[in-house]
Amino acid sequence: MLKTRFISALSMLMILFLSFFVFDTWFFIVFTSIVSLTAIYELSLLLKLKFNQKIILWLVSLTTSIYFYFFNADNVNIILFTSLFFWILFPVFHLCKKFHLPNNLKIILPTILIVPLWISVVSLFLNNKLFLLFIFVSIFIADIGGYVFGKKYGKNKLIPDVSPGKTIEGVLGAFFLNSIFACLLSFYVSVDLLFILVGTILITFTSIFGDLYESLLKRQSGKKDSGSIIPGHGGILDRIDGFCPTIPISALILNYSYIFGVIL
Repeated sequence: MLKTRFISALSMLMILFLSFFVFDTWFFIVFTSIVSLTAIYELSLLLKLKFNQKIILWLVSLTTSIYFYFFNADNVNIILFTSLFFWILFPVFHLCKKFHLPNNLKIILPTILIVPLWISVVSLFLNNKLFLLFIFVSIFIADIGGYVFGKKYGKNKLIPDVSPGKTIEGVLGAFFLNSIFACLLSFYVSVDLLFILVGTILITFTSIFGDLYESLLKRQSGKKDSGSIIPGHGGILDRIDGFCPTIPISALILNYSYIFGVIL
């Protein structure tokens, strides 16, 4: 299992490297589109949507993506603010109350989770590729820290009725490793250590939060994984759940970083 997980992780990193530094821009856009569509499909299965609900979901998701990418790219902050307000308000309430989602909310939830992610990923790739790479690496480090420290030292469950495998020690390990990453990175970039440290802490927090929220959705649907497309890891959604809040919020912060006198 560990060998399979490692090979899959290495393959994903190779694809990421090639799409960032070797292949044409359109490869990245098409690749992330396929990933996003697969995640929406997996969410529709988790939420147990009926056929007519899936039709509405696909129409809303595709229309929103096309509109903001092709016809309203200058106002991308609208959808990023929508994502920010959603993640601040709804998942926190949902995790606390653990109620089952009403049907009308199930239809739009995949759009709210995935479409801002895709739009922000593509926008950052086109305008600030290195910042997007920084977010990706920080999320990967948080995952590694959480997994390694959780396996070795994990004793105290974080939210056992939502994600039994996630421990407080694993979360602390994620923050610890990303803090080291921030310190090392500060020697190579012309950005103050404080801003890098705050960035990695925020990315770690939001990625863990996204992971927890997807765990709630899986638990309520009675499934362990969102799918099985990635050997040793589960589904696409299982790999990008931490990206869903992190990248849109990070992109929004980047767009307004000039307020703090920081140009990234």
